Amino acid sequence: MKKIFSDPSSWIGLLLVAAAMILGSCQKDEYSPVSATKQLRGILIAINSEMEQESNLLDNKEFVAGISAFGNESQAILPCQTKRVKGKTYLFIEADMPDIKNMKFSNDRKQGTATTEITLKVNKEKVGLKCYFQYKDDSKPPMITGSKTSITLESITLNKKTVKRNGKTVIGGNLVFPLQMDDKGKLH
Repeated sequence: MKKIFSDPSSWIGLLLVAAAMILGSCQKDEYSPVSATKQLRGILIAINSEMEQESNLLDNKEFVAGISAFGNESQAILPCQTKRVKGKTYLFIEADMPDIKNMKFSNDRKQGTATTEITLKVNKEKVGLKCYFQYKDDSKPPMITGSKTSITLESITLNKKTVKRNGKTVIGGNLVFPLQMDDKGKLH
């Protein structure tokens, strides 16, 4: 035992192993979602077949079983469920809240914006939904945990298609995003 620790190269090796263990135990920056008392981040996704005009693919349980959503901001699977609203079936997902580190605040911190992304997998097709959020703080003075803060999902973009929040695109506070599936299984 004395011989092992008397050799300087043994100490260097021991220090390298200890440093590797310490660095390996360090985690990446943890996800810190922005805090707001009012959150509007729900998404109702309609998926229809281009082949059949009135075909709502979400009425097929086998089709729905092949759907998953991943929050790129939180690095977590997002729960998906079907909801029937006004006689139509939608896929309901709550978008990731933006990470506080990714928020772009105004100088007075009363307003802010951020973008998150959801990777939606429908059977073999994967698409990225970009979610644009707006933050507002009406408390005095502005505080991140103030009682009059809100964050709202204002728009969703897939490729060049964008749906913005307005009276026609919202049901029950949730932003409605329609998708079409073509005969090759691609989403548009």
